[in-house]
Amino acid sequence: MSYGEKNSDGELMRPHIVWFGEAVPAITEAARLVRSADIFAVIGSSLVVYPAAGLVNDLRSGVKSYLIDPADVQVPGWLNFTVIKEVASKGTAVMRDELLKILS
Repeated sequence: MSYGEKNSDGELMRPHIVWFGEAVPAITEAARLVRSADIFAVIGSSLVVYPAAGLVNDLRSGVKSYLIDPADVQVPGWLNFTVIKEVASKGTAVMRDELLKILS
C-alpha cells in the first residue's frame, strides 16, 4: 500500500492511523481504558500531539507507566513515567523484563 492509495469507494487506504488534523476515533473509549489501566505504556510519542497526548491526564495515581522512545522526550514532572530511551522493539523488551521482575 502506498501513501494516498484509495479503495474502490474513494477512501484512503491505510492501517489504523489517525493523521494530523483528524478526529481520533474512540477517544472516549481510550480514555475509559486508560482510567482502568494497571500498567500504561506510551511508545514512540512526543506527548505533545493532542488529543491522544491528553490521555495521560486520565491515568490513576500510582499506575506503573512507561514511555519508550529513542528521542529525548520531555515528560511533564507530574507524570511518574519510567523512560526507556530505545526503539520500540528493544524498549518493549526492557519494559517486559522489568515487569516480569516486579511480578515475580
